[in-house]
Amino acid sequence: MNRPPLVIESWTPEHPRWEKLVELIGKEGQTDWALDPYFARFSRHFLVAQRADKLVGFLMFVHWEIGPHDRKAPKLQLSGETLTEAKVLAFGVPKPFRRQGVGRALQERTIERARELGCYQVRSVSEVDHGDNHQLKLSLGFAVEPMERPTPTFAFIMPLRDR
Repeated sequence: MNRPPLVIESWTPEHPRWEKLVELIGKEGQTDWALDPYFARFSRHFLVAQRADKLVGFLMFVHWEIGPHDRKAPKLQLSGETLTEAKVLAFGVPKPFRRQGVGRALQERTIERARELGCYQVRSVSEVDHGDNHQLKLSLGFAVEPMERPTPTFAFIMPLRDR
């Protein structure tokens, strides 16, 4: 079967097909994370995967300083530089499009974009029942740490800078 090529684009709310993305985010149960007004104050990035005109996945991350925004910790610095990260907050690929490289392409583009932004790391959190996401992250080289939350979760972190 010859599939149309996969295209990853960055979208903003001004994109003419934005409502289609909002619909997909809702169907994937990610509205509370992807569209939470709290995150609008940060540099939000929506990556959209498409085949022909069909939306086949998305990923939303924020670019922010490591520490103060979700951990109530001081800003983390290295040699006087405040370190930033790309924190993945929402990620979804509808079932019919899984196992076709869509999620991997979105994650790889996130890593690439984070490097362009000068991020120290990429980080995401995933509940324990998202095994496919865990396998994807591990196959890309992310480190993992179990976290204590109301529901069991794992934190995945990929450093982007050499020592």
